[in-house]
Amino acid sequence: MQTGLLVFTDFVGIVAFALAGILAAEGKNVDPVGVFVMAFTTAFGGGIVRDLIIDNRPMYWIAHEEYVWVTLLMTAVAPVVIRRFRDKTLHTLFVWSDAVGLGFFAAGGTSLSLTAGLPALASVLMGVCTGVFGGLLRDVFLNRLPMVMSDKQPYASAAFAGGWVYVLLNYCGVSEFAAVFGATFLIVALRMICWYYNWEVINYDVLRHRRTIRQTTEKQTPGR
Repeated sequence: MQTGLLVFTDFVGIVAFALAGILAAEGKNVDPVGVFVMAFTTAFGGGIVRDLIIDNRPMYWIAHEEYVWVTLLMTAVAPVVIRRFRDKTLHTLFVWSDAVGLGFFAAGGTSLSLTAGLPALASVLMGVCTGVFGGLLRDVFLNRLPMVMSDKQPYASAAFAGGWVYVLLNYCGVSEFAAVFGATFLIVALRMICWYYNWEVINYDVLRHRRTIRQTTEKQTPGR
C-alpha cells in the first residue's frame, strides 16, 4: 500500500474505532483508564492480532506511537463532548464510527496482507480479523456478547465481502486508491443500509421458533 494512502486510511480507521470504543464505554460505569482501554483495544486490537499472525515487527501501534497519543487525547476530551449529545445521537454516532473503522481496517488489512505475500483467501481473512477483533475484545471487556456474533446484521460478512472486492479490483489492475476506497465504501454502505432498514441475516432464533410453531401446528392438526 502506498505510504500516503496508508497513513490516511490508518488515521481515519483508528480515530473511528477509538471513538466507537469510547462511546461503547459510555454509561457502563467505566473510569477514565477503562475508557482509554476500550478506545485502545477497539482501535488497535485487530491490528495487533494481524501483526502477530503475519509476524509483522515492530507491531503497528509501537511503530506509530502518534496514534496512541491521538487515542489518549480523544479519551481526555470525550467526556466534555459526549455530554452535549442525546443517547439516540450517541448510538447513531457509535454505529457510524464503528462501520467506518470496520471498512477502512478490513480493506487496509487485506491490502497489507497481500503485500506481505499471503494468498488471497488468507489476506481477506486477515482483513476481517483486523476489522472485527478490536470490537470483539472491547465487548468482552465490557462483559457483553460481542456484536460481531450477535448483531444479526452483516458485520464480519460485510468485511469479508469488501475484502474480496479489494482482491478483485487489485487483480484487475485498478489503482490502490480506488481498490481500498471501493472496498471500504462497500463495507460501510452494506453495514449502514442494513442498520438503517433493520435488515438481518439468517436469524437462527427465528428459524427455530418458526420450526417449533410448525411442529406444534402439525401435532394439533386432525388426521396427522
